[in-house]
Amino acid sequence: MDGHGSDQARVIRIVRALRLFRGLRVLVHACCSFLPSLSWSMALLSLCMLSGGLLMGNLLQDFINDESQELEHRLWIWEHYGTSYRAIYTMYEMTFAGNWPIYARPVLENVSHIFVLFYITYITFIVFAVIRVITAIFLRETLEAANNDAELMVQEGLRRKATYIHKLESIFNAVDESQDGLLSEDELNELFRDSRVMTYLETLDIDVQQSEALFHLLANGHGEITCADFIDGILRCKGPARAIDQILMQKDLRHLAERVRYLTEALEKEKVIPKRVTKKGKKMMRSRRSRLADELVFLGQTGRTDTQRYTS
Repeated sequence: MDGHGSDQARVIRIVRALRLFRGLRVLVHACCSFLPSLSWSMALLSLCMLSGGLLMGNLLQDFINDESQELEHRLWIWEHYGTSYRAIYTMYEMTFAGNWPIYARPVLENVSHIFVLFYITYITFIVFAVIRVITAIFLRETLEAANNDAELMVQEGLRRKATYIHKLESIFNAVDESQDGLLSEDELNELFRDSRVMTYLETLDIDVQQSEALFHLLANGHGEITCADFIDGILRCKGPARAIDQILMQKDLRHLAERVRYLTEALEKEKVIPKRVTKKGKKMMRSRRSRLADELVFLGQTGRTDTQRYTS
């Protein structure tokens, strides 16, 4: 018995721990979702940084080898652009660290201002435009991963429904002046005559135009509405008609049509009402009328022929 109780306590602790780490699980799932985009983004940025680093390294080799220039400036250029590795790493820092003026200003001041064309182009298109596009893609995929998480969607749906029901209960209790847990037709009409209540219901995506029809739809056999019936009816009035509601209505109509047909057949059998004319009977009547019309036409033609014969 003690072992069974300890197992239950362990399960409860595990469930609590999972609730605490639910946010971490969603975060890890979101991070894993943008890994494909991260790979392609880094491939594109690597190509840009590689091209920019090799271009700047080759263009600055003449300045590095020029002994007429100051040694301090030549050493600084060599430390940042002297080799392929150094030039590419400098472009990496310019791209991601945001400290590109530190690496651009000495080149412009000590080498040539013609390099401003390269820095303006690279900073505008790569650091400003491409990086922000990649950030937007990461943000979109992260939000999609969080929104598509099944457990998170269920929990969020339950939370919204509980909040919604709590608001409807507050409305019901505020209108129920007798505090007996029942709404009469007068109380419901008074509720929907209040413009503030109607505005509040519209904010809840509830469209109620005919309070009398709604009352007869929700009321029980005693002409009263309970809190549960009120909440269930308002939830059904929320938003447009759902497919399941339309299917249930069609099913009820078919069931009602069958009941009416059985009742009609029973009344016809007892000769309470006259029998209906079936489709087969209608066809027979039409065929009889057609034959009668043909006979009348034939007799008319025969009569005219005999008259003509006798007069001749």
